[in-house]
Amino acid sequence: MKIISSDEVDWAKLFLDNEYIIVNYQPSTDCEDCQEINELFQKLDKFEEYKKIKFLWVDSRNNPIAEQFIKKRQTPFMAAFKDGFLVECNNVSTEVQLKEMIHRLFAFKFKL
Repeated sequence: MKIISSDEVDWAKLFLDNEYIIVNYQPSTDCEDCQEINELFQKLDKFEEYKKIKFLWVDSRNNPIAEQFIKKRQTPFMAAFKDGFLVECNNVSTEVQLKEMIHRLFAFKFKL
C-alpha cells in the first residue's frame, strides 16, 4: 500500500464499493511514530477476518483536522467508516487500539 493524496481518491466510489473503510492519515511514508501502524495495516490486510475492510493511507497534510490531531498527540490519526458514514476517528498508535476500533466498527448499528 502507498500513501495517496486525498485529491486522488474518488471518495464517492470508495464509499459505494466498500462497507468498511479505515483511513490512516499521516504526513509521509517514513513517519517515525507511524511505523508500527504501517506494518500492522499491511499485516491485517492479509487476514480473512479483515478482508471486508478497505485499508487506506491518506496524506494528512491536506486534512487540517488530521494534522492537528497528529501534531498534538504525536500518533497516527485514523477514521473508521461504515456504509459511507464516519463512525469514529481518533489517534491510534498500537495494534490493540486499532483492533478495538475495528471491533467497534463491525459492531456499530445505525439508529434511525
